[in-house]
Amino acid sequence: MQKNNKYEWDLDYLLNNKSFDYLFNTWVNKQKQVLNLYPNFYKNINNFKQWIKVNDELEIIENRLSNYVSNNLNTDLINTKWLGLSQKINMIDNQISSQMSDYTNIVIKNKKLIQAYLKDKSLKKYQIGFDRILRFEPHILEPNVEKSLAKISLANGGVAHVFSTLTDSDLKFKPAADKNGKLSKIITTSDVTKYLKSDDRVLRKNTWINFNLAYDEIANTLTQTLYYTYLRYNSSAKLRGFKDYVSASAFADEIDKSFILNIYKNVESFKSIYSTYKNKIENLLKKQLKINKLEPWDRSMDLASKPIKVTIEQTQKIVLDALSPLGKEYLSHIKTAFNERWISWLPKKNKLTGAYSIGGIKGLDKFYILMNFDGTMGSVETITHELGHSMNSYYSCKAQDVYVDTRIFYAEIASITTETLLILYLLNKYKNDKTMTNFYLKRLLDNFFASTTRQIEFSNFEYEANKMINNMQPFATDTIKNLFLQMLKKYENLSDVKLSEFKKEPYKYYLSTILRIPHFYAGNFYVYKYAIGQICGLIVAYKIYHGDKGMLNKFIKFLSSGSSLSPLDTIKILGIDLNTKKPYDDVKQIIKRLLSKFKF
Repeated sequence: MQKNNKYEWDLDYLLNNKSFDYLFNTWVNKQKQVLNLYPNFYKNINNFKQWIKVNDELEIIENRLSNYVSNNLNTDLINTKWLGLSQKINMIDNQISSQMSDYTNIVIKNKKLIQAYLKDKSLKKYQIGFDRILRFEPHILEPNVEKSLAKISLANGGVAHVFSTLTDSDLKFKPAADKNGKLSKIITTSDVTKYLKSDDRVLRKNTWINFNLAYDEIANTLTQTLYYTYLRYNSSAKLRGFKDYVSASAFADEIDKSFILNIYKNVESFKSIYSTYKNKIENLLKKQLKINKLEPWDRSMDLASKPIKVTIEQTQKIVLDALSPLGKEYLSHIKTAFNERWISWLPKKNKLTGAYSIGGIKGLDKFYILMNFDGTMGSVETITHELGHSMNSYYSCKAQDVYVDTRIFYAEIASITTETLLILYLLNKYKNDKTMTNFYLKRLLDNFFASTTRQIEFSNFEYEANKMINNMQPFATDTIKNLFLQMLKKYENLSDVKLSEFKKEPYKYYLSTILRIPHFYAGNFYVYKYAIGQICGLIVAYKIYHGDKGMLNKFIKFLSSGSSLSPLDTIKILGIDLNTKKPYDDVKQIIKRLLSKFKF
């Protein structure tokens, strides 16, 4: 059993006072029950009810099991026990999925029968899930084809894995020399982040060059990898009767492809405030660094701040104070997370880096968070962000019986809201302090534009790159870099003079940035969704912070909705309609107010 360490999560709670072997064997037996029911699950209403019941039970058991194993593994990544169990669970899951690969075909073939069953009072709540399956009827292939595709699906993540291996393991960076000629090794992107914030400008420059140069030297390989990635995704989409990969991804999110184009158009309208933001930051950094020209390797520097070190207990108090606009009930659940050990706080050797709040939440009432707390305000921001996700899970599980999981389309809204409330709280706390005001304004606005302008540049590039594939246009490294330049011009309004700099050394190495976006290789047209989270989260937080009780009530309803509605209808609970210009105009006004708060 785990030690009663208040800084470590209580994963034994997932065992429900039983042994791990008991939980594992229960899961295996429940899997067997599902398989036994499968051939006849649709043949009469009693079979169908039993099928639904056993699958619900399996999901809850599997969530306990998989979270217990994966979270233990993530605190000790080389532990052979947890690694072996993780692999074993995945293998069993894949075998079960393969044996039931024609499930969708069966549901569609027997839809009239199943629709009749769903009229039963005890089954009505499952209607939405089956409606979502039936939406795909025009895109389902013959059962034998689906089974064949299921058998080869284990290789679906192959390209993404190869990309990850190449860039995280095989790619080597030249060490960066500082002003005294001392070499610093660049092993990971964490090293790059650290060196780009160094007071040594020579180290910053050499880090920036060597990092971008390494990617530029394999740009041809990455270009071809991306080409065959998109070729495959588009071929698979067309096989199922979609126009292309982007259309298939949009369909899965219950939107039209035109919605994505609408986001591009509206975020393009941010370029004026984006230019204002860049100019303000540039002037402040030039003054702080005492330089005449701000180079790319200077832009990651934080504005000067007073160094603040905090304990975990101090962090908890800051979080509770910052999130007080969300009300006493919300704060009580945050306190529960702290007091009942939902959080693995401290870094240690072989622990997963970064942070997350768990998925697979149905049947749970602890929504665990992994952290690597370092005593800085950055860690305070991180835990506030992840608590936003965990509170979303809490409210969803409390309100929903079936549709508890949050859709990735809007998942970041909850966490961006809490993180923004923290920054607004700190801005008020330090409102008479020029240094800290500028520091936190930059943090907030950096996050906003990184998730809107920056991610939409990437997404629009991806959209156009896929169009090139489908139009059978040449897909070469120079073409890809020029396409990225077009995105920079479109969203950042760069002058021709500025654009021409990207054709000179060392600036030209930067254009290979577009080839190192992991999401491009993962088979999910995804990155534009970052903008949705940021725009909605900022609007919600700003209104709640300024006492809008109506928005607070809408926010709690939003958190409680789970996946019971379509993504856009879920967001409409907040009073935000992303098909209109209003939210984009609203967020621009908020940004303008924030920009006016910089102190020179």
